[in-house]
Amino acid sequence: MSWQTGSLLILVAALGGGFAWYERSHPRAEMLALVATLAGLAAVGRIAFAAVPNVKPTTDIVLFAGYALGGAPGFAVGAIGALSSNFFFGQGPFTPWQMLGWGLVGIFGAVLGRVTRHRMGRYPLALACALAGLGFGALQDFSGWALYSGTHTWAQYVAYNTTSLAFNIAHAAGNVVFALAFGPAFVRALLRFRARLEVTWRDAPATPPVQGVTPIS
Repeated sequence: MSWQTGSLLILVAALGGGFAWYERSHPRAEMLALVATLAGLAAVGRIAFAAVPNVKPTTDIVLFAGYALGGAPGFAVGAIGALSSNFFFGQGPFTPWQMLGWGLVGIFGAVLGRVTRHRMGRYPLALACALAGLGFGALQDFSGWALYSGTHTWAQYVAYNTTSLAFNIAHAAGNVVFALAFGPAFVRALLRFRARLEVTWRDAPATPPVQGVTPIS
């Protein structure tokens, strides 16, 4: 089995598992609408900054979605955002890798939200976005090595990482700037939306009849 075939099978399994996880969570209509909106915003953010190599708010938006809404919605925002934005940039064998990369960013955000109980400050949140950008870049470097390097030697892998280092650093730096600019406000808005979704209505307990009063039938 070739590297290309093997990696494709792994990608299909990972993406299928992620979307199945999201489907099994039985999201409400409001959550579906929010996920679609955030995925569209992530795609538009990527397109809007297309002129600046690797500097885009997409990674931040996906991480914030996972941080505030949970792993399954975060994964869906990242994967759908990557797929939809590539209708502008062009689809290719790199698309599933980008879908997986940003999907994992959403899961990373969910882990941070659970561990910190959604109490991360502005600067830790910005640092998390920088790490997410570097992790996303590392996965895309690996995908280039797996898809295009031919002999798949470690020397070629190091060469891929070396040539893309400046772009990955730019990605991380841009993430920090975007997170400092709008991260806390963005997260607060998503957390408020989630709190409203978690409100449940219960039937009021039956009031016992007052003694000496015959209930009206």
